Amino acid sequence: MLFRTLFIISTLISTLQLYGQQVQVISSSDRSAIEHVAVYNTTRERSALTDSLGMIDLRIFPMTDTIVFQHPSFVNRQFSHQQITDQSTIVLHRKRILIDEYVISASKSRESKLIIPNMVDVIEEKELKESTGLTAAEILEGTGNIMVQKTQGGGGSPILRGFEANKILLVLDGVRLNNAIYRNGHLQNSITIDHAILNRTEIIFGPSSIMYGSDALGGVIHYYTKDPELGRADSTKMNLQAYVQYATAVKGKTGHLDFSLGRKHWGFLTSVTYKDLGDIRIGERRSPYLGDWGKVMHYVDQVNGVDSTLANENTLIQKNTGYSQLDLLQKIRYTPSQYVDWVLNLQYSTSSNIDRLDKLNDYSGENLKYASWYYGPQERLLISLKNVVKKDNWLFTNMTSIVAFQNVDEDRNSRNFRNEELLTQLENVKVLSLNVDLLKIWGVNHKLNYGVEVNQNRVGSQAWYENIHTGKRDSAQTRYPEGGSETLSASAYASYKWILHKKLVLNGGGRYNWGQLTSLFDNPLLNYDRIHINHGALTGSLGLVYKPSDRWQLNTILSTGFRNPNVDDYGKVRAKDDFVIVPNPDISPEYTYNAELGISRIVEGYIKIEVVGYYSFLKDAIVRTNYQLNGEDSLFYDGDTYKITTNYNAGEAYIYGASLGVTANLNKSILLKGTLNYTRGYNLTDDVPLGHIPPLFGRTSLTYRKSRFFIDTYMVYQGWKDIEDFSPFGEDNEGEAMKYGFPSWWTLNMKAGFEVLKYFDLMVAVENIFDQFYKPYASGISAPGRNFIFTARFTI
Repeated sequence: MLFRTLFIISTLISTLQLYGQQVQVISSSDRSAIEHVAVYNTTRERSALTDSLGMIDLRIFPMTDTIVFQHPSFVNRQFSHQQITDQSTIVLHRKRILIDEYVISASKSRESKLIIPNMVDVIEEKELKESTGLTAAEILEGTGNIMVQKTQGGGGSPILRGFEANKILLVLDGVRLNNAIYRNGHLQNSITIDHAILNRTEIIFGPSSIMYGSDALGGVIHYYTKDPELGRADSTKMNLQAYVQYATAVKGKTGHLDFSLGRKHWGFLTSVTYKDLGDIRIGERRSPYLGDWGKVMHYVDQVNGVDSTLANENTLIQKNTGYSQLDLLQKIRYTPSQYVDWVLNLQYSTSSNIDRLDKLNDYSGENLKYASWYYGPQERLLISLKNVVKKDNWLFTNMTSIVAFQNVDEDRNSRNFRNEELLTQLENVKVLSLNVDLLKIWGVNHKLNYGVEVNQNRVGSQAWYENIHTGKRDSAQTRYPEGGSETLSASAYASYKWILHKKLVLNGGGRYNWGQLTSLFDNPLLNYDRIHINHGALTGSLGLVYKPSDRWQLNTILSTGFRNPNVDDYGKVRAKDDFVIVPNPDISPEYTYNAELGISRIVEGYIKIEVVGYYSFLKDAIVRTNYQLNGEDSLFYDGDTYKITTNYNAGEAYIYGASLGVTANLNKSILLKGTLNYTRGYNLTDDVPLGHIPPLFGRTSLTYRKSRFFIDTYMVYQGWKDIEDFSPFGEDNEGEAMKYGFPSWWTLNMKAGFEVLKYFDLMVAVENIFDQFYKPYASGISAPGRNFIFTARFTI
């Protein structure tokens, strides 16, 4: 009923139209339309925003008004109404030095980064095109503020401020991706997002539970794919973009094609991306104290039908790290008027089998422990319908409604060495969601965001042993509850922004979230057959942006965050290293209390220095601990005996750290950027280090850009993660580290691009120029060695 009522309301409102004097706001550089330009009179009593075609109706302004056109990336312009009465276009000029970026994800509406108290990184479309990342996880490393852990070749688990996996919220085109089985260990799901069709990516650091609800403890990573472009009334707009890429370190081949067709009211966008990545070649140059650490010395293959441990003839090649992936996207856009947009969004992603190298590299005596361990094809289907209404009334200025359905399939397959039984665990998650986000603007000094969200997950879990010779199947222990699981959550939020003065902006808000989780068990090991969790949580935040002068800015935030446990937290049975994790019926939500202070300074108009310090106190943090089941502290599972652990609510824990960023436009052609990140965390209740805390890391780049050419030289670096700073419960992958921990490393890299023709670009990159061996923190695989990447891009 709620879905139907909101749909009817948005449809009725979207049918209303106005007519009057319309002008188009365009960029002086390429004559392209500029969306979301703030247009207001000098008394700030009336305001509006340009639509996706840069159009604005000036009828709301009296003829005696002076009208201001403002956008964060362009120089402000103002005219008397009479001056522009007969004009059809308004031309804005892009800022050249220290561009004030706009941000969408922080408030779910476009606004200047300068009035947002949160630390936010934005990856624009141009940066995405120039990125050498092969996945949607790898492109995040270009910010210099995110570390990415990799368990296997087809993997990538971002870490934000010591939070990882299901404590970070992934959002795609306004739809929450986190589902009921997102893990609390290392999560590789971001690779199912097609990075080739992204228009921008925004990362909000720190708790963001006001706007996004549960899971956003460490932050939000919001991916935005391209939308279809519309044409003019008398013409059809067509765009064709394609690229091919080859990476030598993985013998990786990637191809992408997207085609868009736009009429006055209709737009269509089709995208296809396919990549085939081979086994990773590691760096040859290594310090002597590393020995053979990180090399794949052996692998398993069948000889005369018998599993055999074979020597790897080339130990620089990490066998079983290659995979392939296919991504499809189709969008259909209908814009009946300048005030209404409808977008149907269809996405599908599937992969080949993806081997789990950290498992395939484990030994049992003189032989490898597993003959095979792989994820079956990772499949993700997303269908969403978005409606945007941009017509000011007493209730809202903008309203965005998204109804979405997701179907996610994951399966794990493992077989012990010289064991004929292949264990398959198959998981299916169906997700239905509704988001309604409203924005109300009064003048230019008051802004209210509010909305509701409803989310339902249904989880099915199956497992069986299958004889690889006879095909006979026998039942096996499922990863998640055998009888199925269902989660339901509903929430409402409001966030208010008040520009008290041009030097002072106040941000505040709150959100209430209710969640219910139910799982049914049929497991003789457990003394219960049902877990039911029902919780509500109220969170809030208060932020302040203060600009004492044009050179200084201070940001401060006090906020709370929360995360409801999901099925993976309380209902999982899974073995790793020497531990097996079992369900815990007594788990409850975890909370954070966060304080953050940011200071930025602009020096001589072209150098910007930013320092952000933060502290998060975790209450009832969900972490692993030793556990007893039926009075026993060990369990025989899948042919081996393991020490029992479970997830539980630790009494108290903390995380603190700091980020340093420097940006310098040395002149119109040279840009210097650098970052450095420091994080510490501790589980106070168990008196042990907290897991997922990365060592010191950062990035420094020097970019020269002139006309149709650019060259970028950059360093990436990571400090030591000492073994005494590891969590004792396995989150830091101690089994993949050296005796003393994960060593420090750095790489020197370079890329250059050239616009050969108007429609043809070439880019050549060399990563890890000195071919150094290194292994990123907590990763199960070693990083690629010297890697030449060739990219040819076509645009018509």
